[in-house]
Amino acid sequence: MAIAADSPLARPEQIQGNILRPFGGKYQAFLVLSFGNDQAGARRWLAGIAGRVTGTAGVPPRAAPGKPRFAPGQTLLNVGLTASGLVVLHPETAGRLAAYEAFWSGPLGSRLDDAGRLTTTPAMLGDTGRSDPGNWVIGGVGPAVDAVLTIATGKDRDAFDQAVEREQAAAAAAGLKVLHTQHCEVHRRDRQRVEHFGYADGISQPSVRGFADDEPSPAGSPAIAAGEFIVGCEAERRPPSWKQRPVPPRWMRGGSFQVLRRLEQDAEGWWKQMEKLRGKGESAEDVAARVMGRRLDGTPLAKPDATRENRNDFTFDSDPDGDQTPRYAHIRKVNPRDNMVFRDRIHKMLRRGIPFGELFDRKKPDGQKRGIVFNSYLTSIEDQFEYVQRKWANNARFPSTTLAQYGRIPAEPPRVDGLDPVLSDNKAGAAARLGDDAHKVPDPAYGGFVTTTGAVYAFAPSLPALWQLAGDERLDG
Repeated sequence: MAIAADSPLARPEQIQGNILRPFGGKYQAFLVLSFGNDQAGARRWLAGIAGRVTGTAGVPPRAAPGKPRFAPGQTLLNVGLTASGLVVLHPETAGRLAAYEAFWSGPLGSRLDDAGRLTTTPAMLGDTGRSDPGNWVIGGVGPAVDAVLTIATGKDRDAFDQAVEREQAAAAAAGLKVLHTQHCEVHRRDRQRVEHFGYADGISQPSVRGFADDEPSPAGSPAIAAGEFIVGCEAERRPPSWKQRPVPPRWMRGGSFQVLRRLEQDAEGWWKQMEKLRGKGESAEDVAARVMGRRLDGTPLAKPDATRENRNDFTFDSDPDGDQTPRYAHIRKVNPRDNMVFRDRIHKMLRRGIPFGELFDRKKPDGQKRGIVFNSYLTSIEDQFEYVQRKWANNARFPSTTLAQYGRIPAEPPRVDGLDPVLSDNKAGAAARLGDDAHKVPDPAYGGFVTTTGAVYAFAPSLPALWQLAGDERLDG
């Protein structure tokens, strides 16, 4: 594929690391910062760290089995700036940033729903009840979040701790306030990443068309146009009736929007629910497989004979009624795998999430707080992250309504599939907004085991743009 000379993808080394090529590593930390409306201090801080931020070329590729990926003492750094942070640095950016509605409003902002009624971002996304922003530890009520740093390293815990302390000290020296530091760690079983519910993690990821990485994409990973992830690149085709995305100013080209969410997982409650729902001759793992759409090792119900190499290479085309993979299954709600019906290519994200807390042991429940930091990169928060959350995961009639529109299933009677069992609320919490649909939702199709405890919408500029933002020259155009 030929890449235009003026495309940011022609210079991937200027794109921040962790976007095109994930940081990986065993340890990561997220530092959430406030500028305190101090422009001079914020610019001084950004000028100090800009030279330490890692570009794509600085991220080590995956090493051969048995070989270390990271050099001794090597650490990686990514910086994201929120709308408020960008305006503190350069007030003249406000006019252009306001066109990016979700980013400009932020995770707590006022919004208009699909019917034009005034609401809020938390209400739109289901961040209510236990997930109310009043309970958040990141991005909730209090000082505005202006920047978020992602620090990563391999297995060298000393180097990791030193890097975190260095960035904390650099922020303090510039007069910034560290609002929160979240330590995370990759957990593995049988040589593969796992999250706290016990599932193999990181299996389904798109590749970026035109980015010739050192590592081939696994089978079943769609190659998506870079413009869905990198501002200023050619994107996937959109229906003419859809709202067009804003034209970015020059300094935003080569950057990517970042959605960060701190999600606590009730792993003990999850497995108690799986035990409660099991039928005659079933195990809790059988119930959980239907709820997730995969076995614990990542094998999809849609392809039970899959190997580790091809366990992402499948569709639901032959199973419109959900006999094999229930329509409420998590993997089906957030990744329907049929672009002709769902236009899902324009809703993909580059996900870089990582767990926090000790890995849950079902035999030794301990009541500790644990979960995952959801971290993704994209070019439209509305069309990608929020769309999946609102239109798919929290829509009790998805995917049936869309399947019926395309004649894949009968339109009558209308069907209620359920909510995403991983991301949605529990039965009591969801009943108020589901109305008559509430009693039609099967019990496994409710959630309540993941609680939002923080959120940040940021923008990760290109390396040259970081230097521009740290300077005094106006950012026009």
